This record gives sequence, C-alpha cells and structure tokens, in this order.
Amino acid sequence: MNYEHGGDIYNNDITLDFSVNLNAFGMPDSVKKAITDNIDAAQNYPDPECTELKDAIVEWENRHTGAKLVPEQIICGNGASELINTIIQASWPRTAIIQSPGFYGYERSLEATDCHIYRGDSMSVMPGVKLRSDREGIYFMPTEKMAEQIKSERPDMVVLCNPSNPVGSCIREDILKKILVSAREVKARIIIDECFLPFCSDFAGRSAVRFLEEFPNMMIIRAFTKLYAMPGIRLGYAISGARLWGSQTLKLLPEWNVGTLSQAVGLAALKDEKYLEESLPYIRQERDELMQKLLFLGMDVIPGKANFLLFRCSHQIDLKQALLQKGILIRACDNYPGLPHAGFYRICVRNQEDNQKLLDAIQDVLSEL
Repeated sequence: MNYEHGGDIYNNDITLDFSVNLNAFGMPDSVKKAITDNIDAAQNYPDPECTELKDAIVEWENRHTGAKLVPEQIICGNGASELINTIIQASWPRTAIIQSPGFYGYERSLEATDCHIYRGDSMSVMPGVKLRSDREGIYFMPTEKMAEQIKSERPDMVVLCNPSNPVGSCIREDILKKILVSAREVKARIIIDECFLPFCSDFAGRSAVRFLEEFPNMMIIRAFTKLYAMPGIRLGYAISGARLWGSQTLKLLPEWNVGTLSQAVGLAALKDEKYLEESLPYIRQERDELMQKLLFLGMDVIPGKANFLLFRCSHQIDLKQALLQKGILIRACDNYPGLPHAGFYRICVRNQEDNQKLLDAIQDVLSEL
C-alpha cells in the first residue's frame, strides 16, 4: 500500500490547505498563551505520569460525555498515532479485522506485527443519484456482516473509526453494539478511534465510552490534534476498559513521552470551553453549506458528520493536481482500500471565506474542461 497523508505543505507551494482536518478556528489563544507562559518549564523533565493532565481529561470526559472515569484508565501519548501503534504492539495480534476504508495508520501498525488483516464488510456500491438522496450517512460504514465476520474469522483485534476517516459517517448504534458483542464472544480486543467524534452534534450519545463497563476489552482513542488545531504539538490519549491491556501499553511507552509543554498545552485546551462552544456550531453550519454547494457543482458528496467531507468528482480530471496549480491542497483518496471508484477527494471544512475560495477554484477548473 502507498502510505500517504494530508498536510504535505513542505513539498508544494500552498496558499490554502484543505487536506488536513483541523478546527476551522485555528489554535486557541489559550493554547498559544500556555506555550509562552510555560516556556521556561521546558527546562524541566515532564511529569512521567501526566497526573494533572489525566485528572483534567477525566473532568472533560465527564462534562462532555457523562463518563465516570478514573485517571488510571487514561493513557497519554505523543499524539494518537503513537498510541495506536503502541496499543497494537501491546497486543501483538495474529489476526485483525479493520474498518474499511480507514486511516492508513491502523494497517501500518498491524503490518509491523506481522498481523493478518481482514477488511470489515462495508457498503461499496454508490450510484451518484442514490448517494445524493441519502441523508443517513451510512455509506462505507460497517454493516451487520462485519459482526458475522468477527464470529467466523475470530480475530484477535477489531479496529473501528467513528466517524470514519475519510468518509465522515458514523457507525449506526445497533451495528456498533452487534460488533462489540461479537468481539466479546471471540475474546477480541477492540480499538475505536473517536478523534473526530467531538465535531458531531450528538457526540455524547455516540461515544463508545458509555460501553466501557459492559465491554472492557475496548480502547478508545482521542486526540487534541484535530479538535484544537494543534498537530505540531503531539498530544492524544486513550481510554482503557481493561487494566491489563492498559498496563501492557504503558510498559511499551517511553519515559516522558509527553513533554512539559505538551502537558501544559493540554491543560489549557481542556479548560477552554468557550473555544468549543463557538467553533463547533460554526463548523457544523459551514459543513452543511459546503456540502450543498459541492452538490450544486455536480459532485457526489457523502453527508459526513465530522469537520470534513468526502466527495467524488465524476469528471475525468485529477482535481488535486488542478487545484495545486491554484495553490490549494486537497486530499486525494485513491490509496484508501475499500473505496469502489477512483476520483474521491476529502476536504476539511475551513472558515466561510476559505471555503468559498475552494468552491470558486473548483468551478474555474470545471469551466476549463
């Protein structure tokens, strides 16, 4: 597989980057202030236990999801990618079923353990007209067949992403519950990546954190990267349901894997409720408007619920390269296994002005055909 990612601003002359899915409001002022206020603290070794940060995460989860967690369930990491890789290494699965299409990092980490990978069943037929009439956001998401696959293949691990990257749709609750039950029956460990879930209006009602007590064989991943637009400050955390799995993961993480500045920044972000109260409704509104305008331009758009949209351009054109000529970077999704057609692209929802510049650029490209 060709492993690629968004944000390749270093090899391109970019004015607007729509290839990375960051909060449209940019890095919070509270985070910037935390960096400058704590710059001298960088001369000290960080707290290896992330004590204060874990306490703040527990409080944040309670406010936003209602979860009654304890600090011992929290594993802090140098971004979600480090955690995904370490959690998989702590299990060393022989076989795994992964949601498809999905973030390449899961597959990359599993391949590093010589794991045999099965792709979970998802809807794969997407006629354009039918797609445009779909309002449930269920395309390319796990189906009941995935729960049956788990029973028949009996994998050591199941990896889900909710909402999916790059699709943006959320797993139906009845399907999720069937997958969790099947995984428990075959004693498979479950990773659920919920890094984009806080962007969804029904975050609390969709988070699998409410199932941790019933399904302790589960690890939930969150990151500060997307929600607080701080990818350069690597910070994420996992919520563990099983003490053994959590302790196995901690043993594989290096000492001081979360720096002093990262911990200070995390604390500042978690306390900044105003930032989320202002940015999240704005992003949801812009997402819906952007979707409608892309449909008007003739694109097939999946009605995602996160801060990005997946769409298919039916014209015979390399839209990414055409927009690069205009200084705009989008994410081409041809290397995502599980998408049945070429010509899929993923774009972040930015502010209204930037979104309009993208739409104008696409219209210009199409008018030149």
